[in-house]
Amino acid sequence: MNRRLVTMAAALLAVTFAAGAALAEKTVEERIKALEKKIQTLQVNDVKDHLQWGGDLRVEAHSLTGEIPDYVDGMRMQALFFGTMFYMDPNFGAGAPITSTADIDNHIAANYANFQLFQGMTTFADVKAWVQGAMADPVMGPAMMQMMQMYAADAYRAGFKTDNDILYTTRLRLNFDADVADNVSFTGRMSMYKPWGASTQTGMFNGQASTLNTDANWPGVPGDATLKVDRAYFTWNNLGGKPVYLSLGRRPSTEGPPLHLRHDEMRAGTPMGTIIDFQFDGATLGWHAAENSTVRACYGLGYESQYGQGLVDAETALKDAQFFGFNIDAWDTPKMQIQTTLARAFDITDGFDGQIILPNNPVSGQPMPGPIVTRFSPSANLGDFDIASVLLSRTDGQVDWFATGSWCKSRPEDVTGPFGGLLCDPYDTPESQTGSMYYLGARYNLKNGKTKLGLEWNHGSQYWFNFTPAQDDILGAKTGTRGSVTEAYVTHRIAPKFVAKLAWIGYDYDYTGSNWHVGAPKELGSTPVMQGFPTWEKAGKVSLSFAARF
Repeated sequence: MNRRLVTMAAALLAVTFAAGAALAEKTVEERIKALEKKIQTLQVNDVKDHLQWGGDLRVEAHSLTGEIPDYVDGMRMQALFFGTMFYMDPNFGAGAPITSTADIDNHIAANYANFQLFQGMTTFADVKAWVQGAMADPVMGPAMMQMMQMYAADAYRAGFKTDNDILYTTRLRLNFDADVADNVSFTGRMSMYKPWGASTQTGMFNGQASTLNTDANWPGVPGDATLKVDRAYFTWNNLGGKPVYLSLGRRPSTEGPPLHLRHDEMRAGTPMGTIIDFQFDGATLGWHAAENSTVRACYGLGYESQYGQGLVDAETALKDAQFFGFNIDAWDTPKMQIQTTLARAFDITDGFDGQIILPNNPVSGQPMPGPIVTRFSPSANLGDFDIASVLLSRTDGQVDWFATGSWCKSRPEDVTGPFGGLLCDPYDTPESQTGSMYYLGARYNLKNGKTKLGLEWNHGSQYWFNFTPAQDDILGAKTGTRGSVTEAYVTHRIAPKFVAKLAWIGYDYDYTGSNWHVGAPKELGSTPVMQGFPTWEKAGKVSLSFAARF
């Protein structure tokens, strides 16, 4: 009996010991797994602590007006030139002299299948060679001059007014920054900017650079409800232990000084907004030369000529459009800023890759078959372009003020496309041109610390052009205007991060083609001038906005 009790007790102890050992082992494994989960949670929280989020939401109401002067429709002129080629062609021609523009239209209508065939096999180079040859011919030349007068009378269009009583827009910007390593940081921003009641990034092209949907201008131009990568770059500081840094990625190349003042915002872009408000990818090598001085060498790519273009013959492919320049903060303190930006654009093209809705075929001038969204690709490298600007900005007492001077110079190749060459028309020979722009402004800060009153004025010359398609002005970048622009505004901080703004902008154009580097600027006045697309002579915008910043 005692032996049985001893045996049972020993067995019970063995089972208990085994169960305890198994339980202890299981507890250790569970504890290890629990610790691993805690470590992962801490790692995630550490990353979140280093990732800083912010942004702003702006809702704005605009009232837009404009006046289009009498003009000669350049697309109709092109259609008549092209129709004349068809009318006189040995294979498709009418075999009779042209007595009116109706002869051309009727011949096209009666032979439309042949016209479609002719249109498909004729390039702009063919049209240009034919027009220039006809004008130079001693017999055909005088007849062409007479026909051009007849064509201009046919293409004359009476001026009209534009009026959009109310346009609402919403803009959302999400900023996020992170410390990657001791000397490496990341900066990003995603943006959405759309009009109410519409959601299309590609609108009807009207001759303004802002109506060509490209990588360069969104999200500065209202489009659809998609969040787009506005900025994404890293910065590697203290290279070699020196005050030198390298930054690569999608650049902070929009909203540069002094444009931030009118929005009551901090400086958001590196280059001066007077000459560059342009989305691009590239690199910056910077040197903090002194406590308040920084020198930056900047590179950007505006057009990649082969990737995404299909299989392109290396002999005929366009060159990449590239930018190189310097942004120099000679002096940068809260009280005063002296800055200059100077750059050269190499092998600039007649546009940039993107989408477009063309109302007319630019080669034949004929109306397009409906509002079709098509892919736009540049057709030629037009030459190089130099641009420079200098800024003096100060705070004196309760007044913030600035003065800028800007200059540009074209260095064209002997190349033109359907829309023209570098600051010249399609059938002309490009010549080097220079332009200038002056931009002045002042802002009075009321003693309540909440309200600011501002007044700005800028004036651009006949051949003035800058790279500012992403400038947020709805009607067109005000700093790219060939003429004068006056802006008056008041901002009020309802709360430290909730800002209201009421503003008026008036445009007074002296020449055609503002914000566009293709085509010859023509003086606007009492005599109608030929324009590929009608442009404003006067325009204005009144806007009221509320911006919540977080």
